Amino acid sequence: MRIHVDLSFFPDYLISIITDSIEVKQFLIKDNYVTDKDKDNINTISAVFEFHGSIKEFEGQLTSILLKNSIKEYVIAQDMEKENTIAILKSGDLRQLGILVCDFCGALFHSEDEKYIHQRAHYFY
Repeated sequence: MRIHVDLSFFPDYLISIITDSIEVKQFLIKDNYVTDKDKDNINTISAVFEFHGSIKEFEGQLTSILLKNSIKEYVIAQDMEKENTIAILKSGDLRQLGILVCDFCGALFHSEDEKYIHQRAHYFY
């Protein structure tokens, strides 16, 4: 499966942490680290990976890379408008988009109630 990772919201100096990591470097399609203009004429930076698992498994790989490098202020989120696209966003940016993040595991929610109920489950384990 070809997975696009939108790196537009990720600092340039940290991009190599993702693209050069042992976990995903083998899946990076060479020379596909590109800058394009999107429909609003804004430059987007993305990397394309050919991954043989599911998009959820790839998200897990990216999340572990961020955690391993102590990058806690960014989270991985699927782009619901573009198929097979993942974005790396700053946690604060998600709230502006109406997406809330679990403080414990990084799961994404669309309402405070969903997040609250989910977070209560962390206290049982």
